[in-house]
Amino acid sequence: MEDITYACPRQKFMEDPGIQWREGKPDFTQVNKAYLEGRTRIHKEGSLEKIVEDLVKSWEMEASHKTNTEDWQSVDTEAFTIRANNQRSFCLKELIEEGNYNALMQNQPLYNCNTHSFQTSHDSFRSAFNQGFPWELMEVFSGPPRVAFSWRHWAHWTGPYKERAPTGELLEMYGMAVAEVDENLKIKSIDVHYDPNQLLMKLEGRSVEYQQQEGRR
Repeated sequence: MEDITYACPRQKFMEDPGIQWREGKPDFTQVNKAYLEGRTRIHKEGSLEKIVEDLVKSWEMEASHKTNTEDWQSVDTEAFTIRANNQRSFCLKELIEEGNYNALMQNQPLYNCNTHSFQTSHDSFRSAFNQGFPWELMEVFSGPPRVAFSWRHWAHWTGPYKERAPTGELLEMYGMAVAEVDENLKIKSIDVHYDPNQLLMKLEGRSVEYQQQEGRR
């Protein structure tokens, strides 16, 4: 029987009682269940793939739930930057204020980050994916200090998105990233490349033709 303790991603840096949580200490029981049921890769304990997957999940936890830069331990808090698809870079304080969705979906035709706060952006997707929105590492192509890897994000659309009723279907999104880390595996920068319309077109009820039209503008 598989040991779920080791099979699930490990979100580290959660046990300090002084952490300032955005909405209380998070519970990953539900999303871990969805991860185990939907993953396509099983990485060997101690492998580079498992180490990188756990690091990214720890970063994702901090980005979604920690409001004080001093509580972050997955990144070099002074050097850290993140950007997606060669758009603008966000430093750590900006990421905490704006949130992952706003930082990673700049200049998208189906998502206007200028109309969303951290809270409204996260509420929209938490509503649509109320059974969890798991993430898995697919492959690692290079090791530290510049770690290049591919990833998959997925969820069943089980809750309302804006005013659109859920369909229950499985929605998937694939991408690549390069993370620069220091000698202690603290992240200095993340450069993400992906197409968020893989997900947004389904949620918005848009067709492939719509995306092609937008691409020609």
